Amino acid sequence: MKASMPARANGHRSPAPRRPHARLLVAGAVALAAVLAAGAWYCSTLPTSLQAASCEEFHTIGAARDGSAPEALGAAGLYVGSASAGCPPAPDGGAPPDPYAGEGYANTEEPGFVSTAARPLSTFSADVDTASYANLRRMVRDGARPADIPAGAVRTEELLNYFDYRYAPPEGDDLFGISAEMADCPWNPDTKLLVMGFATAPAEPAPETGSNLVFLVDVSGSMADADKLPLLQEAFATLVQGLGENDRVSLVTYSGEERVVLEGASGADRQRILRAVGSLRAEGSTNGEAGLRTAYDVAERNFVEGGVNRIVMASDGDLNVGMASEGELHDFVDERRGHGVYLSVLGFGTGNYQDSKMEVLADHGDGSYHYIDCAEEARRVLGRNLLANFTPLADDVKLQVEFNPAQVKGYRLIGYENRALADEDFLDDAADAGEVGAGHAFTVAYEVVPTDSPFEVAVPQLKYGRPDNDAARAGDAWAGAAGDGGEGGLAICTDGSEWLTCSVRYRPAGEDAAQNQARVVGRADHTAEPSTDWRLAAAVAECAMVLRQSPHAGTATFQSARELVDAADSEERAEFARLLDALALRSREPAAASPYANGGRINR
Repeated sequence: MKASMPARANGHRSPAPRRPHARLLVAGAVALAAVLAAGAWYCSTLPTSLQAASCEEFHTIGAARDGSAPEALGAAGLYVGSASAGCPPAPDGGAPPDPYAGEGYANTEEPGFVSTAARPLSTFSADVDTASYANLRRMVRDGARPADIPAGAVRTEELLNYFDYRYAPPEGDDLFGISAEMADCPWNPDTKLLVMGFATAPAEPAPETGSNLVFLVDVSGSMADADKLPLLQEAFATLVQGLGENDRVSLVTYSGEERVVLEGASGADRQRILRAVGSLRAEGSTNGEAGLRTAYDVAERNFVEGGVNRIVMASDGDLNVGMASEGELHDFVDERRGHGVYLSVLGFGTGNYQDSKMEVLADHGDGSYHYIDCAEEARRVLGRNLLANFTPLADDVKLQVEFNPAQVKGYRLIGYENRALADEDFLDDAADAGEVGAGHAFTVAYEVVPTDSPFEVAVPQLKYGRPDNDAARAGDAWAGAAGDGGEGGLAICTDGSEWLTCSVRYRPAGEDAAQNQARVVGRADHTAEPSTDWRLAAAVAECAMVLRQSPHAGTATFQSARELVDAADSEERAEFARLLDALALRSREPAAASPYANGGRINR
């Protein structure tokens, strides 16, 4: 930017000013009137459910931009803390140009519908991460339009798993309670939407064993921003309230060099822990490799037999010394995770946030991944959900769904793109999969095509397989097992009440032997009046599809998603409703109206 030139001094009197201000004020008033008139027309075009909230936001924001309502942005709900569960708005009410140019996201291609005739099995790893939702909330709070949000930042399963649902608890010796509900798909009249919930029993503190927590904190120069290290330091005040005298707390930092600030301190010594955390300062480069090695060493030195042994890494993911690529991080964590130490990840910050690296660390470290965008989210992750996020219950949790071709022509798993497993991995106990903590729940959604639906699902031409017309016949099962006249030696269920069977395989934490659970889903799980939980999951799926510009979105819009959400159900759902209102409003704005209009993004 050029420096302004000083006024030139001379001996001549300046001519009388032409006073253009009056004409400018008149023109501005006319322009403002036009904007407000356009706003009134715009509001009349919105669905009734959006007019009250969205149009109030439109006029409030218009007044704020005009300067006549300085507090308007804070009241509008569009660049606001109210849209982020108590999280404060961005300091300047907006975002700088190209806000995602330095952020890294791995955009996994969304699979389409699969023919049941060709592949009746769907196999994938469980996932309890929630980072994607909090990160999306940060972007919306800071003013992003839907078109500006990187597709790779939207992981549907993490959006689904952010919310609390009323899933059935486990019974007897089962580790998981499995709920299922199926109804007509909101965005496709020719398919069904199946929502399955997997819930565990709440965690119980174990004072006789305690925990071994090693906090690995990035104190490099990039962590100096208020939403990074200072926010983490504030969050520790919540964390220490959940610790006891049998818990051991260590603190390792890394920047240009790694340092053990605290090792094996009693969880009851809260002041000592808080003083150590409060003393941290951000400066230097980011040597994540050295920090990770030291943290694992410290965790192994303080290992608690029968207790929780976990590293909690806090960073913006901007690693620039040592291991820097996803592949190197993957290999290192794979090598160290087999010693009973879990690695969870807390993401912080904006501008240079490296989501793809953080997710790799958590996924391969057998831990969970959360993004902390505000103090309220820190309290949620490190306070209310502390035991669930840090207490392992089951390792290598895998799911395999077998669809009945007599009832289901095709299906599509919604989300979990980077959690897919080979079908044979389900019974291979050496194959790595997700960790689920005590008190965790996760949600799985399928779009299902019944055999009598007019919706077309491509069936591959198989030289040695069953004829396509046999595969497509509604209710006409391929009868018999091997030796009983069945084709291909397959036994097909002819019971019209069974649509699919979902199997869960897992190893209880600390044990070597794997266990299985199964749940049959069928006609009894179909309803014409779905619950508010089902409607919320459907709304989340719609929102994700629209943001990702999914080819399977059908009639999905932010407005139709908003109509599915019961905002009175909880503050979390009310927040999501406000987020949808904001996205619906911004999706109608011209590109030039957004500070994110040319926002760079990395989708690797």
